[in-house]
Amino acid sequence: MTEWYARWLSRRGEAYSSLADAIEQAIRNGHLPVGAQLPTHRSLAGELGVAVSTVSRAYAEATKRGLIGGTAGRGTFVLSADNYQDPRLGREGLRPLERLYLPFLQREDAINLSLNEPMPAATEQRLREAISALARKVDLDELAHYQPPQGKAAHRAAGAAWIRELGMEVSADDVFVVSGGQTALMTVFLGLARPGDVVLTEHLTWPGALSVARLADIRLVPVTMDADGIMPDAFERACLEHRPRFLYTMPTLHNPTAITASRARRDAIVKIARRHQVLIVEDDAYGFLVQPRATAYCELAPELTVYLTSLSKCISPALRVGFMVVPPRLHRSMRAATRATTSTVSPILLEIARHLIDSGSGREAIAFQSSVARKRQELAASILGHGEPVKTSFHFWLQLPPDIRHAAFVADALARGVSVTPGDAFTVSPDQEPGGVRICLCAEPDEARVRSALLTLSRLLEADHAEALSIV
Repeated sequence: MTEWYARWLSRRGEAYSSLADAIEQAIRNGHLPVGAQLPTHRSLAGELGVAVSTVSRAYAEATKRGLIGGTAGRGTFVLSADNYQDPRLGREGLRPLERLYLPFLQREDAINLSLNEPMPAATEQRLREAISALARKVDLDELAHYQPPQGKAAHRAAGAAWIRELGMEVSADDVFVVSGGQTALMTVFLGLARPGDVVLTEHLTWPGALSVARLADIRLVPVTMDADGIMPDAFERACLEHRPRFLYTMPTLHNPTAITASRARRDAIVKIARRHQVLIVEDDAYGFLVQPRATAYCELAPELTVYLTSLSKCISPALRVGFMVVPPRLHRSMRAATRATTSTVSPILLEIARHLIDSGSGREAIAFQSSVARKRQELAASILGHGEPVKTSFHFWLQLPPDIRHAAFVADALARGVSVTPGDAFTVSPDQEPGGVRICLCAEPDEARVRSALLTLSRLLEADHAEALSIV
């Protein structure tokens, strides 16, 4: 037999990690050249006579090492040698955003519970109407030129109107338009911190922030949180020890845990931030889902807070438009950072966003997405046995029993046709065990498929551990 896995097959009693070793050896000795496509999980499992989960976990391990990579719509391929990582580096061999998208890329035919997107229903019609309104404008030429880095006055006014929908009154003079939340995050990190500075964040945080900090050479320091949000004592200790440039936080429907910080907890964090003169960068990607609206840090401490929101989650990720509220004393530095990261947000996209806001379509989208999110949360709670009050959230944090490792759970779920987000995609400290996985409930439009996927996860949780995580 000349196949690259022949040697492994002769030792088939070994663990999935040895199959990953075989993949690595085959790549290094040339039996699997750069660009070669690997078999599908199912076909290789059939060839080897092992469980699909064995192959899924082996591919996941090889991906961590930088040996192979998934491409949606194409398959899994051998990467360039420039990507190889020492296996001892574990998940650190993979960039945070790659960890986020890994399950979906590894198996695109899986039921997608790994990407946090709004329900697509009705989005097409809203965008169609907005684009038609744009085409009817008689002054399109004014959109064909560079705009001020913070956006023209009409678009900033639309941003202030949108933020009013979220329950806050802000001056349009303090609103900056941005190309979505991720670009806003990069702009803030570059504008407010320098290489080597410390930024505080929750001990689990949005992978986009992890990636930005890595690229900008900014050190993220985790602050522990509980069911009420960031713990004040831990925040104060971190302020005293690290003298951070700012706190990056997602206090409302935190990603991934879906925790919303209490008003009392927010008051305590503001008091500490004022005492130590630490800025708060508030990411409010999901605040539109909460009723009644949570009191934002931007309201409690406007002089200390940079507030971020976008239209990606309530309308569509394709609409790369968001808004940032900046205290007047930071306008100059943030304008400079915006010029460096964005130059000009597409005025065409901004005009579409303006129509959606002014016409009330954005408000309708909020009501629709909130209704869907609550129903999907009720479904998840009924199947997974979550004992807490149901949240109106796109994502569900599934805490795992101590004897189930999150990486193995993700791989075994994938082998059964369900993709969920590994918890370590959100961990700030490399050696931290996240304790769970994130389940995204609204990207899959077919509720029957979501129900089927949740039942699969429930069975995986309840199965005998040795059987559920079998490797041969």
